[in-house]
Amino acid sequence: MATTKKKTSRTVARTWLIRLGIALGVGLLVGASAGVVTVNSLEPGRPNSVDSLQVMLDSIAGGRLPKQANADPIDSAIAAAEADAQREANDTTLITVPSLLDLEEGDARNTIFDAGLQVGEVQFQSSPKPAGIVLATFPVSGARVVARTAITLVLSDGRPPVDTMSTR
Repeated sequence: MATTKKKTSRTVARTWLIRLGIALGVGLLVGASAGVVTVNSLEPGRPNSVDSLQVMLDSIAGGRLPKQANADPIDSAIAAAEADAQREANDTTLITVPSLLDLEEGDARNTIFDAGLQVGEVQFQSSPKPAGIVLATFPVSGARVVARTAITLVLSDGRPPVDTMSTR
């Protein structure tokens, strides 16, 4: 008769820990491999072209921030918040939205700030124009808005639109 060895709870636990370790290792390996393979298909490098993310980061870094006179950051923040609240309560001055079409994002941001307006949401749209060029604004240029209104910018992502209706 063959003797059967009874598995102890320690042996069962060890077996499951080994299986769990192997499964985690394989999962990490497969996930990392898939990430490496798909990163180039999601955002392939465009030779002799500008990366839209880099354009966006450069334009944000190149934008101007309002200067504050106070040296203490807490006092500056409190004073700025009080001034903003007072200005918003009293300011009903209408400002014409400037024309920003075909400007680079950094120049468009500066023009918005200079006009007494704020930059709102930034959206990207496929276009044959270079990445970071303003395609549209909301509200549109020429519209009369209250001071400090947020202006939405629609920028080119530098990729021409894909024709989904063509047949071969």
